[in-house]
Amino acid sequence: MRRAAALCLALTALVPPGARAQQQHDITGTVVGADGQPASGAMVVALALPDSVLTRWATTGGDGAFSVGPLSPGDYLLQVTLIGHQTVRNPFSITDSDVSAGSIGLEVLAVEVEDLVVSVEHVPFLNRRDTLAFNALAFEVRPNATVEDLLRRLPGIEVGEDGTITAQGEQVQNVLVDGREFFGDDPSVATNNLPADAVERVEVYDRESDTAEFTGIPDGQEERTINLELREDARRGFFGDFYGGFGAEAGDTGLPDLGGDLVAQPEDRVPYDGRLNLNRFSPTTQLAIVANAGNVARPGFRGGGGGRGFGGGGGSEGLFENLGAGLNASHDFTEDTWLRSSYFFGSNDLLRNQTVDEERLLGSEVGSLIQGLSQNDSGSSNHNVDLNSQIQFAEGHDIRIRGDFQAGLSNSSSASIQNQTVDGERLNSAITNYDSDDDEIEAEGRLTWRKRLNDSGRSLIAEGRLDYNDTDERANLESIVEGTVDDPLADANILQDQLSVGETLTNSVRLSWTEPLSQRNVLEFFGERRAIDEDEARTVFDLDEGSPIFNPVLSSAFNRTYTYWSGGLRFSRNTDATRLVFGLEFQNSDLEGAVLDPELDVDPVSNGFTHFLPQAELRVELSEGKNVRLRYNTSTREPSITEFQPYANNDDPLNVYVGNPDLNPEYRHRLRGEYRLFDQFSFMNLFTYASVDFTKDNIAQSRFVDDSGRQVTTPRNTGSAWSTNLGVNFGTPIRSLGTRVSLDYRLTYANETAFVNDEPNDSHIVSNGLNAIVENRDKSLFDVRAGGGLSFNNVSYSLNDRLDENYINPNLFAEGSLYLGQWEIGSNIRFQGYDEDVFGPGLDTTIWEATVKRLIMNDRAEIELGGYDLLNENKGISVTNTSSFNRTQRVQSLGRHVMLRFSYRLGIRGGGGGGGDRFRGRRR
Repeated sequence: MRRAAALCLALTALVPPGARAQQQHDITGTVVGADGQPASGAMVVALALPDSVLTRWATTGGDGAFSVGPLSPGDYLLQVTLIGHQTVRNPFSITDSDVSAGSIGLEVLAVEVEDLVVSVEHVPFLNRRDTLAFNALAFEVRPNATVEDLLRRLPGIEVGEDGTITAQGEQVQNVLVDGREFFGDDPSVATNNLPADAVERVEVYDRESDTAEFTGIPDGQEERTINLELREDARRGFFGDFYGGFGAEAGDTGLPDLGGDLVAQPEDRVPYDGRLNLNRFSPTTQLAIVANAGNVARPGFRGGGGGRGFGGGGGSEGLFENLGAGLNASHDFTEDTWLRSSYFFGSNDLLRNQTVDEERLLGSEVGSLIQGLSQNDSGSSNHNVDLNSQIQFAEGHDIRIRGDFQAGLSNSSSASIQNQTVDGERLNSAITNYDSDDDEIEAEGRLTWRKRLNDSGRSLIAEGRLDYNDTDERANLESIVEGTVDDPLADANILQDQLSVGETLTNSVRLSWTEPLSQRNVLEFFGERRAIDEDEARTVFDLDEGSPIFNPVLSSAFNRTYTYWSGGLRFSRNTDATRLVFGLEFQNSDLEGAVLDPELDVDPVSNGFTHFLPQAELRVELSEGKNVRLRYNTSTREPSITEFQPYANNDDPLNVYVGNPDLNPEYRHRLRGEYRLFDQFSFMNLFTYASVDFTKDNIAQSRFVDDSGRQVTTPRNTGSAWSTNLGVNFGTPIRSLGTRVSLDYRLTYANETAFVNDEPNDSHIVSNGLNAIVENRDKSLFDVRAGGGLSFNNVSYSLNDRLDENYINPNLFAEGSLYLGQWEIGSNIRFQGYDEDVFGPGLDTTIWEATVKRLIMNDRAEIELGGYDLLNENKGISVTNTSSFNRTQRVQSLGRHVMLRFSYRLGIRGGGGGGGDRFRGRRR
């Protein structure tokens, strides 16, 4: 294996000059697992005796082989370690020649040994060219924690309040379990339900498409993915848990009075939550059942709107109640013939009472203040079926079938009051009630045929795909609009019935041919045809004393067809340390669109576009634990049918939206770089990323504002737009203090041009975030984490600097647990501050929670009493800056409450952070 240059120089400097002058030799050998197969990724360390000083190290390759050296003559101890196996230590001596250690066998299940040297069980990371792996044993979590709790501890990974996972700056699209899909492509189901102590390793990498997986050539369709490698006993046994709890509210976080009684406080609720999670895994089969119901925020869960992410987690999202249940089944018939399937049902009810303060750009001299108060009561239910299967006909010849079906119903009832003022004078106001019922069906099917034509790797791949979407929405709109006193004609009463139906059919066929040029170089030729056919119709009736009258201005029907023809080639060179890819794609697209209403005099839309789409990627493993990745790609985005349709949508009468059939597709360039460094001896890590996005023919908003403040928004190609993202995460243990420190920096920048009454407005939005975290390393008696940070924000507009903002928002947190035998006392407190010069006083929030837990029944069960939001300050505040407005939003949320919970662990227990074996003084 390659040696880290800097580490070698440092270690060499410690050797006396006389010793360095001596002849030096290597020790070689192979490492095999308990099954007799080569063990890849084992760490082999040479320790100089008698003091066990670390001298040289290496890791085994795919064949299990290693070579450690150069070593001066003397006596040594050879230590071999691998996660989940016993550590092997064998003495050896260097005299005047190389030494062969032969074949070293490892036994499964590492045992506790005296602290002698660095042990790989405690190494937190394994950094390879394509994968960053976290050792779950090195990141302690609370007993009975979920995978989401574990992810929140991992450097470079962020989990949002809504359950969204971001890894090294990119959103995670999939969470796999031992490389298999778990409830389709919804990451939240695995992270919310699997116990953290069933996980041995968390891997982060970019999952390739079915085509690229077979050819080995990236095609730009990678998805950021997390793979959960389970412990050996979890892979071969039954495990799970269930818990239930109820409580009582002791306070509420009501909304401020804006001069209306629209928002009524909800009736007293009894907080409750519960979960059932059953898993039965074997080397060939995964079976899982999950079920959940609740109306409170529980750490590691999310709730609110539709989708399969179920559980608690309302938090700042409002007051909710939800129910979910699902079944996941996977089976491997042979190594290359398998089936992955799942079914999920979810039901959600959400009450959102909110206030909005918005500064809106109206022109070069005018900016308005909008204050709004709204109430939205919504419900949804959905069914989802996922299927992924592969059938192998012969070696190198298979077919893969993917399918996804979703059917959902939703309803919403909202009421709002909105006032818009300029310099304290009323510009307009509206009282609006909007009720809607939606039905939606979505289906997707994909068939991929793959065949390797000869032993050199020549292959042919054909793929067909069919997507279908059908929506049906019925709505009722009632609004009273009032203008200024000087403009009584701006007043209007609106009472309408609305019906919107839409249908989209997408089909594509793709062929790919790969031709090996040599053992390491491959060339791919490909071609594709894709067609998108969309129909959407909107019918509006004005109600006059209960009688419907057809409104031809707001009613319309539109059809469009996008047809793509594309083809190109890619070249890939792959070595042990590098992967280099170049590609060029030619794409021709044709657009045909027509308004189907004969009463509207709108010409048909017919246009064609030609784009060249280059692609390049370089991945380099500079040395063990140090790698670089550079990626450049281009893409196009065609306007959505909503952006295309030329009719008006007046759901918000003060903000009417009208599509634009003359839009061109966006042409996007993206350059992204990543650098990862991990020192396996000092445990220091440095993870960085940076990306730049440039969009030509950017589709932005063009707003026309009349004298009464009402606006009509239309999408428009506005030239170019820029955005930049940068992130740095640095962490290192401070052994003299028994702590670990982590520093995190984030930067985002966006530059976009929009139009207000045909005047261009360039917006510049910059956000910087700097955070620091410190925690103790020895967690045998207590676990403490504390930190804080600052968010620096700057927003500026070229058209009107009256709306420019420059502010700093601080945040602080502290959390800790004390372990007293079977008892655990825990508390956490989080403070979020808001710049009073910008947002005004009274928005700062401090959320304090405290729990007492008791393990019973041989540590399988746990009773927990918890108090949440003890200061009653859960205000649900969010801040948004865009090219058109700066908005502060507050959502009524669950306030102070207490909960009594009982949980019970089913099946296996052990390792990571739960049960009786939860803390053994592990360090990192």
